[in-house]
Amino acid sequence: MRRFKKTFAVVTALAVTLAFAGCEKNTEKDTQTESNATSGDASMTSTEAPLEDDGNWPTTEAEVSDSDKFVIKEGADVIGIDFDDNELHGFLTYTNGGRYTLSAADGEMVAAIGYPGGVEHGCQLYFDGFTMAKGCEYTLSFDVYSTVDRTVEWRVQINGGDYHAYSSEKVALTSEKQTITKTFVMEEDSDPAPRFVINMGGFEGDGDLGEHEIHFDNISLIVSDSGDAEVISGVPTPNRVKVNQIGYKPNDVKTVVTTSSNDEKFKIVDAETEETVYIGKYGELAYDGTVGDNTRLGDFSDFKTPGRYKILSSPSGYSYEFSIGDNLYDDVYKDVVLMLYNQRCGSVLDAGISGDFAHEACHMGEAVIYGSEGSGTVDVSGGWHDAGDYGRYIVSGAKTVQDLFLAYEDYNQTADDMGIPESGNGVPDLLDEAKYELDWMLKMQDEATGGVYHKVTALVFPETVLAVDETDQMVLAPVSYTATADFAAVMAKASVIYKDIDAGFAGECLEAAKKAYEYLEANPNMNGYRNPSDIVTGEYPDNLLADERLWAASELYIATGDKKYETAVQEVINEFYSRGLGWADIGTYAVYDLAKAENIDSTIRQTAKDEVTHQADEMIKKCEKSSLFMALGDTYPWGSNMSVANNGMVLLMAANITGNGTYQEYAQRHRDYIFGVNGTAYCYVTGYGTLSPDSTHHRPSQVLGKTMPGMLVGGPDSNLEDPYAKAVLFGLPAACAYVDNSQSFSCNEVTIYWNSPLIYLLTGLK
Repeated sequence: MRRFKKTFAVVTALAVTLAFAGCEKNTEKDTQTESNATSGDASMTSTEAPLEDDGNWPTTEAEVSDSDKFVIKEGADVIGIDFDDNELHGFLTYTNGGRYTLSAADGEMVAAIGYPGGVEHGCQLYFDGFTMAKGCEYTLSFDVYSTVDRTVEWRVQINGGDYHAYSSEKVALTSEKQTITKTFVMEEDSDPAPRFVINMGGFEGDGDLGEHEIHFDNISLIVSDSGDAEVISGVPTPNRVKVNQIGYKPNDVKTVVTTSSNDEKFKIVDAETEETVYIGKYGELAYDGTVGDNTRLGDFSDFKTPGRYKILSSPSGYSYEFSIGDNLYDDVYKDVVLMLYNQRCGSVLDAGISGDFAHEACHMGEAVIYGSEGSGTVDVSGGWHDAGDYGRYIVSGAKTVQDLFLAYEDYNQTADDMGIPESGNGVPDLLDEAKYELDWMLKMQDEATGGVYHKVTALVFPETVLAVDETDQMVLAPVSYTATADFAAVMAKASVIYKDIDAGFAGECLEAAKKAYEYLEANPNMNGYRNPSDIVTGEYPDNLLADERLWAASELYIATGDKKYETAVQEVINEFYSRGLGWADIGTYAVYDLAKAENIDSTIRQTAKDEVTHQADEMIKKCEKSSLFMALGDTYPWGSNMSVANNGMVLLMAANITGNGTYQEYAQRHRDYIFGVNGTAYCYVTGYGTLSPDSTHHRPSQVLGKTMPGMLVGGPDSNLEDPYAKAVLFGLPAACAYVDNSQSFSCNEVTIYWNSPLIYLLTGLK
């Protein structure tokens, strides 16, 4: 924990929680709230005797205070640290081609530079955890000297986007200690989570510095004049009245959730005329800790008239608009699929499809095999950019492809008109898009051994640039067990999927799958993947390998009927393996395909079917304890929206193998959550709904200043895993721990494998 010798903080958190309406940590539960909200509780529906409109619909605006989170205190230290106790007090290290260590000794902070690197930020120390207000005057000071003459640069900067400086200065260091001081005014918008950095990399004119040390002490950033300081705001107040902002089919279950103890009734009004068309009554109060408030559920499933509406909940006010009708999801579905096309690497993106996000072919140079000292290069062009950066990863790509395969296979999604270049070629567009990734994955297999390289990225993440402007050398990370097993699974599955579409390609996939499996057999004691020390891009580590082994064996067993793979399945299926549909915990993919297979051992098939339905049943038990019908419990993880979409998939899987419509009803509630029935009332898919993210952590969107449509953002992360989230979300309940800001990578990044389960979910509910 960071400790401050001087007075902390220019900006002080006045309360542990933010008193934002509808997302506050309410410790006073209503006396009626001990029971949990369940869809089966008749008291929570509006199917009782219809209410009459008595004309009494008073509304009150939620009270919002912009200043209840942060206060500017003139004369206090935003940063105030000496190192008398030989602690670093929150200073951390970053390298981009450089090498150094950071320590505190003899009352100073010491950066021992081994190699500065080729760029100014090749070696960088940084500090987070403070706030800066527009119009406020600050004075920075610190003591510094170096064992060699050299240049450094200090910066107070935005912690995201282009990382531009609010104020900065280059300093010439010598062996004589000097005190650096500068006063400046914060002229840009207030920033709840800036970053103080000192760049100690390679500066023009410094020459070969050799190994050396830089010593720092008495680092201080003081508010010297707060007279014109702007009040700093936190996250916006959520709408208390939550609905699916896209809407509902006439026969869908339709639920409105209010996070207000005072709302007892609601009415649906025409969005244009405000004519009342339906009146409903909320059910009993139920406290939901994930939204930090008492909640009520209203059901209007019996209202089926197509149209555009909004709900007036008295006294909380209006919901966002929504529709009732057929084909409401056609446009959003198309954009959610096209997100994968827009993430394509190694090919020209058509402006007629991608609009402003079109670009020339990127990352076309051959990649260096890690550890080959540059002597081994491979063409691994193609595939999808994984997320907000431009890395390409086997394990996340395999999950994405499998989701597309299942959407095609389970629901006969054969549409060939979604607008990708291959549309109209007689092959379902989902399979054309999957093949684009599969063609790249085949390049990632080592021809000699059958092992599969874990990923291809540069050694470090790129700056905030377009894909065509990332020109650093691409590196093939070492072969991993998880990548090889996932590759074997999806290639075996592809051999079945494409058998009647492209027999030659199907055969190539099957041979590649078998070869990958042989590598697994030859290397049974491999550990999960970890980054080498000089690769700092996304790691995707995983040391629990039984689920990958089960998935690979299952898909090869289904594809071939070979006894070898059957035996391997039997060895794992009744033992411990990780259940789930993520890139790490993937065992549910294996058991679901086994549950559907007709050409396998009946005992294995029944075991698999029981496992899928057990997972779905346990999920529903958790859903029934949540006013939002979510099974996430008290903690919302990084990428919680993927968890929501994955859980919706599991419920649809159970519906597919049992025919039980209850599973599908709960799957629909997961769709409704994504589109607005959630703690923040956001529609979490970009470009849709009244309130949706428009400041995503996605490099093309950041560079162009507009957000690509059809992307599912990560959503609430109650672990607060980036500095911006820590600054503005501290104290908020789990389902409300979301902020729409590109600096918050833990809340607002996007990935192909968050979109893909949503593709499955929307396909299954169409």
